[in-house]
Amino acid sequence: MRKVPLSKKQKRAEKIKKTLIHVGIWLLGLLIVIALGVFAVRGFGIKTVIIDQSMNPTLQNEDVVLLNKLSYKIGSPKRMDVVAVRIGASENSPTYVRRIIGLPGETVQIKDGKVYIDGDEYVAPGGIKGADGEMKVKLKKNEVFLLCDNRDEDIDSRNEKLG
Repeated sequence: MRKVPLSKKQKRAEKIKKTLIHVGIWLLGLLIVIALGVFAVRGFGIKTVIIDQSMNPTLQNEDVVLLNKLSYKIGSPKRMDVVAVRIGASENSPTYVRRIIGLPGETVQIKDGKVYIDGDEYVAPGGIKGADGEMKVKLKKNEVFLLCDNRDEDIDSRNEKLG
């Protein structure tokens, strides 16, 4: 069977058809990526608004942050992680954003304005200073010790409300 050459009009139509197919595939891929992103954020993330000055200078009042709900289901908390904590069982209870300082099994002590972990002075990266008050606590295997970056705030593990 003999192949008949395409006319200019047919060649142009074929080129347009291939281009449209490539653009369609690209758009479909883009839509899939966007859908997966929305699913990941809504399914595995928490959006919260900073409601106080407690995380200054890292996070400011009214900053919006996205937090990953999945990470601690597949891994364990690490020192300096930023976490969200809700005080109270109600959905309307405020959510506080704090930093993990002490890890499960450690002993955290606050003395003379300094933080000690298992007897060693802890100096946070970024020059965040110690903390007010005096306390010593041995963390259980399912507990962490939280502090505000702005250590003058006290709704963290130094406060009975948060524990």
